[in-house]
Amino acid sequence: MGQKPPNQQIQLQQKIIHYRSEIAKYEEQLKALQADLQKEKLRNEYLLEKLHLAESVHVEPYEKKIAQLEQQLLSYEVALEEAERQIQHLKKTKYAALEEEKKPVPVTKAQAFFAYSTLLAETPEEETLVFGDFIIQNIGTEALQNLVVCIRISPKKAGELSGKIAVKRNFSGENSFVENEATVEWTFAHDNWREKIKNDGEYWIKPANIKKLMPNEEIRFSHFEIRIKKTDSIHSAVIDGFIYCNELPKGVASLNNIVINF
Repeated sequence: MGQKPPNQQIQLQQKIIHYRSEIAKYEEQLKALQADLQKEKLRNEYLLEKLHLAESVHVEPYEKKIAQLEQQLLSYEVALEEAERQIQHLKKTKYAALEEEKKPVPVTKAQAFFAYSTLLAETPEEETLVFGDFIIQNIGTEALQNLVVCIRISPKKAGELSGKIAVKRNFSGENSFVENEATVEWTFAHDNWREKIKNDGEYWIKPANIKKLMPNEEIRFSHFEIRIKKTDSIHSAVIDGFIYCNELPKGVASLNNIVINF
């Protein structure tokens, strides 16, 4: 279950404290009204008895008094009904706040990492090879839609990435993707992918046959290969990974990167 933001949780707790206080206040008012009502009933009974004893002498004043007492009794009954209504309303509101506090908060969260091995060059003329997978996992509670991966090689001329990336595919439309295929097919995310690689050393790719990554699922850019060659100006190389999606437009950096020092 997710945790609520601190401010929202404090507000809910303050509401619950307020509702409890209001319920206690109305319950006290209800007890007082019930006590007053009982007193008025006893007084009414007493006056009725007195009326029967002196009916022939002071009838008119007693009738006025009875009318006043009946009116007052009616007002107490109305106040009592209103107090009971307020108590029931506050109890429902308090229970609703408690249920709201128990609801899990949707969590959008992803992580990615490189699983790789290296084959170091033995001579200056040879290339260092990096083989591996780039793994993306949905560790939140919400689906991740339209995933895009960026693998960046720094410096940009330090090496080249290759793997199973389709240069171009013919689709009938964006919604023609097939979900949950056994094999993830990757394609370049931008039409100007060559310029991105040349100018920035960035490989922007996306899964072509998966629309969304559900909670607790993962996908892989499998069996990539990066060839790195030492030059007079390049003595090290760093490979970083990033993931983006509709829900995480600012991106998430991979948990690890690959560093090659010559």
